[in-house]
Amino acid sequence: MDGREAEHEPRTLAEKTEYLIRHAFPPGEAPWGSRASDRAVADAVNGFHRRKVISHVTLGKMRSGEISPDTGAPYIPGQPIIDAVAEFFDVDPLFFEDQQEVAKRVVESLDFLRAVHRGDVQGIAGRGVTTGLSAELLAYLNEVTAEFTDDETTAS
Repeated sequence: MDGREAEHEPRTLAEKTEYLIRHAFPPGEAPWGSRASDRAVADAVNGFHRRKVISHVTLGKMRSGEISPDTGAPYIPGQPIIDAVAEFFDVDPLFFEDQQEVAKRVVESLDFLRAVHRGDVQGIAGRGVTTGLSAELLAYLNEVTAEFTDDETTAS
């Protein structure tokens, strides 16, 4: 080892957010200066986008892993906020996703592509979709496609 403590791979949204804040910019070149407060980082993200996309309160929840009283799970902001923060840090929005969710999305996407190649799906238009369809939506589309395929088979 070179004397530095090995850092574990960030897994939670809080760990990933903190990791980017600490490591995305060379030392001394972070747009928030030397003090990475929630307000300073949110201001940098908003300045990058030239509009308000995140509040310091939301960033603080992302960074701390605050538990949502509604779900009992760590707070997760909406996809537009994740996308804006990811763009600021120049990472793919999937960086913030749970690895199991990414794998689930890949599996559902492949199932959907097989249905398209078989001709079960003639076309789909996604308006405003920037990161692809969610795993849940793909699973639903796969179920509907299978139902239509089963109905056509039994009607023949």
